[in-house]
Amino acid sequence: MRIVMVALLGFFSCSAHAGLSCEVANVNKTISAGTIPVPVGAAVGQTVATLAPDGFQFPCWLPAGQASTLWADLSVPVAPASGFSDVYPTGVPGLGVRYSFNSAYCGARNVVLANGGMTLTCSFTGPIDAYSPDLTVTASFVVTGQIAAGAATLTSAPRVNINYRHSDSGGSWAKSPLYTGSANGVLTQATCSVNQTSVSVIMPTADTRAFSSGLGAVAAPQPFTLSLTCQTGAKVLITLTDAVNPANRGTSLQLTADSSAAGIGIQILNTAGSPVVFGADSATPGNANQWPIGDSPNGMLQIPLTARYVRTGAVTAGTVKGLATFTMSYQ
Repeated sequence: MRIVMVALLGFFSCSAHAGLSCEVANVNKTISAGTIPVPVGAAVGQTVATLAPDGFQFPCWLPAGQASTLWADLSVPVAPASGFSDVYPTGVPGLGVRYSFNSAYCGARNVVLANGGMTLTCSFTGPIDAYSPDLTVTASFVVTGQIAAGAATLTSAPRVNINYRHSDSGGSWAKSPLYTGSANGVLTQATCSVNQTSVSVIMPTADTRAFSSGLGAVAAPQPFTLSLTCQTGAKVLITLTDAVNPANRGTSLQLTADSSAAGIGIQILNTAGSPVVFGADSATPGNANQWPIGDSPNGMLQIPLTARYVRTGAVTAGTVKGLATFTMSYQ
């Protein structure tokens, strides 16, 4: 009888202490940063890219009639970058990353992981069965020092570890990391600045008879130049984009709505004298219809181009206006 009573007491004691149990989900992440353009003269402390918030979860279980608190300790195993308390070095010299967290349930609003660690406090009342608080992490990239000109590949960012503590039990438990330390992306440090915020090209008047040979007939070429000031250290590439129709992948700019002519477009000839094929407004290396200008000089870089009319349909006399933007890429 005494032995049975001890066994029963042991059984109920174990049940009474069965409390909160939590795991992690959507973790072991790799940071995918895409292309991070760094402008000329970017100052230390300047944020150059902020990624979209990324969700993760703390699925938890708690019996009915019990209440408990989960403390999730988040930490990085490296010291902050010099001069910072909340930015940590990546694998690219001069580039750091800041982690900030949001969770309405756990009372976090843009809480930054500073001085190597932070704690999320999440309180629960049972019964819960795999309830997951809303949690997001946002990675922002910050200039921490001199960044080499040209392009650099991002392969690593600080690992973010997760450690659990519960209010109804002692000790702590290491969980799978939020970020593994792996990353991918391309950092492009601009080496040139534009000398003119806009370039107006005044096209000469052309007679409609100049296009009598049919579709594709061209007339009235007008040279112009894009002027930049550069520093050495990178290969310079450029993409032109049709600002009226950014999806345009042809060789003729779509006219603006206030143009009165019809059947006429505008071509831009590149430095080789060939019509430019328009592409997306992107500095990503290998962007469609991007073409090389050459090595960046230490000083003035001039890109000679030519605009001309081209027949695209039945011609009607009137005014012609097109808009284009250009995007530089440095590799």
